[in-house]
Amino acid sequence: MPAASPSCATFTDVFVAHDPEPTITYRSGLVAYQESLIRGQLVGRSWNGSGYTNPEPERFDPATHPAPQAFWVELDGQLLRSHWEWGNLTQTEDASGLATVLELHHTVRPVTLRVHTRLDGTPVLTRWLEIVNRSEQPAALSAAFPWSGVLQTAAYDIDEEESPYSVGYFVDTHWGNEGDFDWRALPYAGYRIDGRYRRGRHRHPFFVLRNHRSGEQFVGTLAWSGGYAFEFDLDDGHERGQSRLWFRAGPDAPAPLRVIAPGETVTTPEMHLGMVIADFDGCIQALHDHLRRSVLPPQAPEHAGLVVSGIGPEQELTPELIFFEIDAVADVGAEVFLIDASWYTPPYGSWQATVGDWHVNRARFAEGLKPFRDYVHAKGMRFGLWMDAERIGAESRVAQEHPEWLACPYDGQAELGGLIDLTQPAVAAWMESEIDRLIVEHELDLFRLDYNVGNIGSGGYSLQSGFVENAYWRYYEAVYGIYERLSARHKHVIFQNCASGGARTDVGMIRYFDHTWITDWQIAPRSFSITNGMSMALPPERVDRLAGMGQSGQRAAELDFQFRLQLFVHPSLNWFHLKDANPNPVQLARVRNAVEIYKNFVRPIHQTSRIYHHTPVVKGFEPHGWGVLELASRDRGRAVVGLFRLSDPAEPKYLLRLRGIDPARRYRVTFDNTAETCVLEGFALSRIGIHVRLEAALTSELLIVEAID
Repeated sequence: MPAASPSCATFTDVFVAHDPEPTITYRSGLVAYQESLIRGQLVGRSWNGSGYTNPEPERFDPATHPAPQAFWVELDGQLLRSHWEWGNLTQTEDASGLATVLELHHTVRPVTLRVHTRLDGTPVLTRWLEIVNRSEQPAALSAAFPWSGVLQTAAYDIDEEESPYSVGYFVDTHWGNEGDFDWRALPYAGYRIDGRYRRGRHRHPFFVLRNHRSGEQFVGTLAWSGGYAFEFDLDDGHERGQSRLWFRAGPDAPAPLRVIAPGETVTTPEMHLGMVIADFDGCIQALHDHLRRSVLPPQAPEHAGLVVSGIGPEQELTPELIFFEIDAVADVGAEVFLIDASWYTPPYGSWQATVGDWHVNRARFAEGLKPFRDYVHAKGMRFGLWMDAERIGAESRVAQEHPEWLACPYDGQAELGGLIDLTQPAVAAWMESEIDRLIVEHELDLFRLDYNVGNIGSGGYSLQSGFVENAYWRYYEAVYGIYERLSARHKHVIFQNCASGGARTDVGMIRYFDHTWITDWQIAPRSFSITNGMSMALPPERVDRLAGMGQSGQRAAELDFQFRLQLFVHPSLNWFHLKDANPNPVQLARVRNAVEIYKNFVRPIHQTSRIYHHTPVVKGFEPHGWGVLELASRDRGRAVVGLFRLSDPAEPKYLLRLRGIDPARRYRVTFDNTAETCVLEGFALSRIGIHVRLEAALTSELLIVEAID
């Protein structure tokens, strides 16, 4: 497990009371969550964000709700909501926190359920299930939501027009629109958020749900790379004047999700769910603390936050061009150089059509990749390579030799974008061996994974014990196992995740990667809304953004706007001018300035930094107004603030009040546009504020703030 974050003292505790019925209280930081086994049903009883545990009279009464159970499992068409008996509860503790396993036995079906809960001292808990088939027949798992139940009950005025709850999530599911965060009022009805099956695949599985009356915020994320659903139901209660907020979260696909063989145990995805009583920044920071502490393994110090660069198929790759680009990015401070798609493709061939034949094309590169790797190393950089490992192109040799390796869709017609069928053990073994071979053969320092399969909806299927089983579950069992083994085997390698931009950024996937590509859209002003949103769902140091001429990022916005936006996440660079053109020293000086600010000021604090979203919602497909991000050290000794004027209409002046500094200290503030510096009291910066003025759309200002006492 990942080591604990060095932030502050933490508290975790689990205790069980058996009167009047078995009740488990989970306490982590200031959150307390209670569950009881009542008349054969495991039900959630209460949440509290101030550290208190509710006594029995104040707990939720499960008899007042039609679906109170704390998980939702359907097996062979039967909802296993009741008829459970207590087995045992075990606890273990390690550096990442406290873990419990509650074992339940079904009294009608030969099924055992192990309810896993992990507490790490943050207000976010982790929950997953193990489902054991104890029968002598295969069992079809048709629904498996690892967490469900009533989150809150509250009084309400039936005559009020506004809902007391709203849910924030990424409202757009399409390519190039990742991170489009907004709030929606929860109606007194059902409300569903989903992705990758019933909706597009570019919506990260994340939500924040807030109670406007009492201040609680629930934050949740599902560690799952297939289809998923978050469902909420706000109803008018068991009697007039009462309301109940119910939810469930888990994988979504055509049933059965998984066929469980006799004696087999399957494990659901993890649901991460927490409650805080705080502002939006506090809610997001609680999620980031949780992910850093016990979900995402810490990055190796020797390659954490290195500035990545590379060259891709936007240009026809030749040896001369690659050497030229290595020189260009080394000159501005890049620390990694990678070759993206088409290194395996004949000159002027289709990089999409030949994926799967993972051997250097000697007509393109007669001497292979070694000359490039050696030159990159001579420049003091590390060398990386791209691979779209999970699909094979129609013109590839492997597709001709093994057409049976392609995933089979339900209608038997489409090819699912060349997706290979990792539910077949032989196919999974081939893919893992190919990745392993490339890392070893080319002595890679960085491995970039891509996943360009399009919107495959329900995905593929396989026949299992007489059932037409959906492929997602078994597919991702294979995927996670492959990358878990590879990242453990090649600890010196930086693993970078990409999926046609940000189509697979969930923490179930990226826990095996150092950082992840969040989009292929680099053009302002939408580039701001993508960075803004995705740095809510993931810690900012795990979020990759690109600046340069790759992916057309140069089309709009001043140069500083483009490069400053990267300072709040993990920067990648691309080419700046055409091969035979003279370098522009004025342009490159600004690029070097941004890279140096990142290396010297941001990177030292990034792994434990706090990010503040001053403008969490920016409106418009091409957003207008202002976008403001602040990244601060945990000790409040330094901060950077980026102010980005987006598309018009926008006011020319913005009143900035910093959030990540100490009002009792004094700070030196540098305005990067003019290099002017002044000393200001933290109280003035945080309480009174300073005005920043930008007269034109798609311009920016950067404030560099450092304590001087």
